[in-house]
Amino acid sequence: MNQDTASEKDIFSTNNLAPFLYHKRVKNYFKERKKTWDWFAAQDNKHQQIETFKTNLLKNTYRLEAQTHKNLYDLVAEICTILNIDAQVTLYQEHNSLELNASISVFENEAHIVFSGSVISLLNLEEMKALLAHELCHYLFYKIENEDFEVCQRIVLALANNQESENAMIETARIFQLYLELFCDAGALKVCGNYAPVVQMLVKLNTSLHEVNAESYINQAKEIVLNEQKATQNETHPESYIRSLALYNAHQKTANFQDIIENLIEGNLDLNTLDIFNQKELMSLSIDFIQLILKPNWMKTSKILNLSERYFEHHFNEVNKSAEEISLVFENCNESVRKYFSYVLLDFAKVDSDMENLAMGHCFELAEILNLKTQFENLIKKEFKLNARDFKSLQENVIIETAKMKESKDESLYNN
Repeated sequence: MNQDTASEKDIFSTNNLAPFLYHKRVKNYFKERKKTWDWFAAQDNKHQQIETFKTNLLKNTYRLEAQTHKNLYDLVAEICTILNIDAQVTLYQEHNSLELNASISVFENEAHIVFSGSVISLLNLEEMKALLAHELCHYLFYKIENEDFEVCQRIVLALANNQESENAMIETARIFQLYLELFCDAGALKVCGNYAPVVQMLVKLNTSLHEVNAESYINQAKEIVLNEQKATQNETHPESYIRSLALYNAHQKTANFQDIIENLIEGNLDLNTLDIFNQKELMSLSIDFIQLILKPNWMKTSKILNLSERYFEHHFNEVNKSAEEISLVFENCNESVRKYFSYVLLDFAKVDSDMENLAMGHCFELAEILNLKTQFENLIKKEFKLNARDFKSLQENVIIETAKMKESKDESLYNN
């Protein structure tokens, strides 16, 4: 996870409604790729789409007029004043829809909000205020910083939906959208001044219940988190319990709750869910790891160096992590990452047949130091089909040989 200052992370706050740090990182990432950014910024097709959109909208919805639904439009006016939004808002009810939902489409200064299912009759006035505030915060998000975040969202979604996109881009888009929902919840909290109506709105939309107790659901969410070890798996919306806890802790001003939410959304480093930032982090960690393997001069044979070049691909770190620092990183990694580095160790242990026992002993020692002992030993047993006795014999022989080499050449793995 990234080490950021408290001010940078103070996002989910009624006093500081702003995009999350993750949004800013993604925006900055694409702004550095000027050709991509400029192309998407110039390819805004809203003017071409607006008439088609409005026609389809009118065909599939009932437009709610201000005269007949004054209570809803009064809420919209109140929300726009609180959030300093200048949108021209129109409300609609979708035809023939049973799913409880609301969505917003934005064209320049127009915001079109569509209700699906029996949302209007299900929610009380405060819960409806929370829902409308959440939707209007999508409009607000698009307008921040001269619409840079709207451009950024179009880029990341377009690239993620491309059939040739890497999994890292798809994961980046997923996390970007999850944080966007939390941003909009923060706006709803600011408008309502209390987490209860926002939580009740979320639960009602997910359950269709007419009566919901926010405090009861918060307690339930806390129980879930006690046993939750990985990030949310939802594609675009964080689970209700995560959103509810974010609202509760923001309202209560709980210490370090930003880190808790970040962990639930992004999780630990996982080989199966790398975003564009994790991908870079894993590359850097791999270089540090291999540099540590190559620390003894006697490990720098031509075959081993050739293998390291295949991993590095001409990438190098100016300052490499120590064994202790790498070990700490592994403590906060998913099991998939530890297995990956165990395979890397095995590659270096076996690539040079002239060094096989010595290199294997060196890798056994590294596995012990880096808290990869269990994963590496299980891998050795599996790949060489060794029983317990054979494994013990192999381990003793290679470690003895490594110890003899190190007696004559003091090259400690612990020192930088």
